[in-house]
Amino acid sequence: MIVPEKTIVCIPVIPGNGLKEFNMDFSSFLIPLNSDHKRDWFTPHFYKCLPLSIGNMQGFAFKSPFEFDVVWNGSSRPEDLQIIVNDNTVIEKDTNHVSVSSEFGHGIFTIHFPLILKTPPGVNLMTIAPPNYPVPGISPMTGVVETDNLRFTFTLNFKVDLVDTVIRITKDYPIMGILPIPRYFCDSFTLVNAYDVLDKDIIEEERQVVEEHNIRRIYQTKNNKDSDRIYYTGTDIRGNKFKDHQLPRKKK
Repeated sequence: MIVPEKTIVCIPVIPGNGLKEFNMDFSSFLIPLNSDHKRDWFTPHFYKCLPLSIGNMQGFAFKSPFEFDVVWNGSSRPEDLQIIVNDNTVIEKDTNHVSVSSEFGHGIFTIHFPLILKTPPGVNLMTIAPPNYPVPGISPMTGVVETDNLRFTFTLNFKVDLVDTVIRITKDYPIMGILPIPRYFCDSFTLVNAYDVLDKDIIEEERQVVEEHNIRRIYQTKNNKDSDRIYYTGTDIRGNKFKDHQLPRKKK
């Protein structure tokens, strides 16, 4: 199987034990983020920050198709975390629907969903906290999966942060982000001293440009002016244009 570039193929899990085949539209629990940079809790001021707006549009998100609560007593056994479904959804371990369970202990709960996700050659899927969707009380756990090679489903895992506290997972609220990334890309970078790899004059010019921008921002603040939009417009303080500048795409 060769998946086309820039495509994630969603293959429904077909049970072999006589259970009803999965026939639910996967958009009820997986949503793309690249068509809308808005967040309900943002004020207009937030959208002046281009990195936040672009960050909002990265990858995909998993949202629970039902509401449930989790309560952890702080101990390490799987049974020390309680899961309570709140909208009469029946969750059974032997079905191929979305389900939530406590399997690993240590305050971790796991979500199973009935899809095999396949990516183009050399592309992994990385689970992260959903971009700028705060999830109070839980930390989505980061994992990297070789979804071009994997011929099975994978799970989403969450660490409960609070003890003896009812944490509610709201229906249809994104709780996990999913990013496609080239294999070996993120983990291949190193941190180096600029003076070890760049010409000193180039570094000094870069520092001077930063200082000029800082002076401009301090002036704007002291004079109660709006924040500068230099970065947003794709230029530096001297008017040089970025070669490849990204702006939020309008929602289709």
